[in-house]
Amino acid sequence: MSKKERYTVKTGKGKIIKLTNDLDEALKLKEEYKHEGAYIEDKKSPKKHRTTFFH
Repeated sequence: MSKKERYTVKTGKGKIIKLTNDLDEALKLKEEYKHEGAYIEDKKSPKKHRTTFFH
C-alpha cells in the first residue's frame, strides 16, 4: 500500500473491513457491521477514540 489510511474499520474478531481516510464513510461502515461488533481504529490517537468516541 503506497499511502497510509487514517481509519481502520474492524469487526469484533479483528477482521479488517476497510481502510479509509474518510470519517463519514468509516462511521457508515461501522453502523452497517454493528451486528459483528464493528469498531474504528484511528491511527493518530488509537486508544482515545477506540474506547470513547467510536465504540
